Amino acid sequence: MNDFALPRAVVNFESRSFVAWNPKFLEYTGRSNDELRTSNLEQVLALGESWSLVSEGEPSEGAEYIACVTRRPFGENGSPGFVVRNLGRLGYVMLDDFGPTGAFEQGKTVGREEERNRIAKAFHDEVSSSMLAALFLVESAKIELEEAGLPQAEVVAKASDILAETTEKIVSVVTDTK
Repeated sequence: MNDFALPRAVVNFESRSFVAWNPKFLEYTGRSNDELRTSNLEQVLALGESWSLVSEGEPSEGAEYIACVTRRPFGENGSPGFVVRNLGRLGYVMLDDFGPTGAFEQGKTVGREEERNRIAKAFHDEVSSSMLAALFLVESAKIELEEAGLPQAEVVAKASDILAETTEKIVSVVTDTK
């Protein structure tokens, strides 16, 4: 499995476990030897909908294949590939060794930037004016209560401070995403 340094593994479909793998497969799955040894098939690979025969013939005699994609930790993008199995017992996992193309990576970057801009605009259009109005009203109430010497002024002052800090944090987050 190491001859061509391609991400490969052998899986036992009866026990739903991995039997053998190479270092490149570990790299592509984002797992260690110990993690892969104790993982079941479904934790590491998402298999396609249905199996297809590799060649024409009796289904019970031939090998079949199915598309798969790795399930990476933390929601990272998985690596696509295929699993070939014979008589439903052992399977050979072959992951594609092609990294994302430059155009694909550029598209992801542009998409992220567009989403950041959309969020910032939505915040500005839908939330910022009402947040500022609420902040202004609470601050006005605080001043009136303080001038009147009422004990509620302290509670309203705390609410005003929290609202002001929260507004500053929101503005900071929104402007940092641009």
